[in-house]
Amino acid sequence: MPKYVDLHNHILPAIDDGPSTMVEAVLLARAFVNAGFDTVVATPHTSDGHPTPEIIQSRLRELQSKLDYLSIPLKILPGAEQQIEPDILERLQKGEILTLNNTRYFLLELPFFQQLPQYTEELIFTLVANGYRPVIPHPERVSELQKDYNLLYRLHRAGAIYQVTWGALTGLLGNPARETALAMLTANLAHLFSTDAHSADTELLQLDEPVAFYEEQKGLFSAEAMLSTRPRQLLADQILDLPAPKASAAGSKGKIPFLSRLRRTIGH
Repeated sequence: MPKYVDLHNHILPAIDDGPSTMVEAVLLARAFVNAGFDTVVATPHTSDGHPTPEIIQSRLRELQSKLDYLSIPLKILPGAEQQIEPDILERLQKGEILTLNNTRYFLLELPFFQQLPQYTEELIFTLVANGYRPVIPHPERVSELQKDYNLLYRLHRAGAIYQVTWGALTGLLGNPARETALAMLTANLAHLFSTDAHSADTELLQLDEPVAFYEEQKGLFSAEAMLSTRPRQLLADQILDLPAPKASAAGSKGKIPFLSRLRRTIGH
């Protein structure tokens, strides 16, 4: 059975809202291994240049050394969850923002509750035009995207890739997040999945139910692509073969007609 890869989590100690100590980070690493993972990309929150890539890399080396000493079979690769800011392109070009394992792909975090910056769509287009591929983590939790599914299509047409949290499929992150995640799954806009795990005792690492649900919707063994094949392609900086999005019959807001069709599809 192939081992899993996680592209979004907060495993590094004392750097953001993940583990506060090395002991807690080791416990989370053990939890990842027990859940079937052999590789994770550490993606601490970054904004305004903090923490720096040097700090992230240093903390990563410390944790990897500790895991190797304890014979915990988990490989940690560098990354960051970068908050959206207008000067991201310049900072990426200067090496001031970590991409996922030094590839063209990087996590671009959108605000959960505030309006999206007016420059969001143009920024994504510009980033792609300059050789980068922004991956938007937990889009199902972004209120602006929950309200307007047409915006999901627009940002994807500009070049964004979406990374849905596994737990959202089963309601772990609330009903609005679940509805949006299911809509994205139906529309072929759920391109990647991740745990977004912050601690060892999180339910986000309980994958059996969301993986079973995914395979019920997409077919038996289809989750392997999301757990292993596609993330490994990304980490190798390969171009991802993503399915074409299904056209939305939504109106101006993009919410009610699309969701009604989704509920008919999944029997809700």
